[in-house]
Amino acid sequence: MALSPHLASRTAAVVFLAAAFGAALSGCSITVPTGPVQPTATQGTAAPLSYVDRLKALAIEQPTEDMGSSELPQFVTDSRNIACVFTSSKAGNLNQPWEPNNFGDSANAAAPSIPVVNCQMVAYPQPLPADQGDNCSGTNVGYLGGVATLFPDKASYGGCRAGVTAVEAAFGASGTANQVMGAIPVLAPGHAMEAQGYRCAPLDDGVACANLASGTGFFIAAESYEIFGAKQ
Repeated sequence: MALSPHLASRTAAVVFLAAAFGAALSGCSITVPTGPVQPTATQGTAAPLSYVDRLKALAIEQPTEDMGSSELPQFVTDSRNIACVFTSSKAGNLNQPWEPNNFGDSANAAAPSIPVVNCQMVAYPQPLPADQGDNCSGTNVGYLGGVATLFPDKASYGGCRAGVTAVEAAFGASGTANQVMGAIPVLAPGHAMEAQGYRCAPLDDGVACANLASGTGFFIAAESYEIFGAKQ
């Protein structure tokens, strides 16, 4: 059947426009992303959570082993590399149940008792020069790593000593845990312990402790450490 002149004219116009559109497309390429979309400068990336924020997010739980006869809140990591105790200090002397100390001396009786957290390690990094907080009786020798202490307004890493830490002596390669050290309960990753306004938890193959109110604390591990907030 023959098309009317009017219909034939419209058909020819449609064919012409389709051909022109196809020719235009043939000179263009369209790229469809197949991988994950990368954030742009305006989108940015989320900053990692601080140790304080991560500690705040953990529920406070009892250690995974019974506290037994321990008088002070304390724990050891499941790797036995770090042990911590929530204790106190008088005139710079810690009430450290793991080793002999001068805390109970009569000279300290009138001194105020300051709540602290003290952690000791088996394997540990050496303190950076900037973090050395004691001249070791003027010798500047014997300031070693392996000990971290948190006070209400400051944190420190390292200390003056002549030998190994108590935790190193108990849980090190040739160590033998005595009754006191053997009774320290394990605190597993994902659990936190809180006392005296401080919170500690195993994190990142180490331990983080902080005063949540002030944001002061420390992170310690076998290969690294970090002091955040105020320093000694």
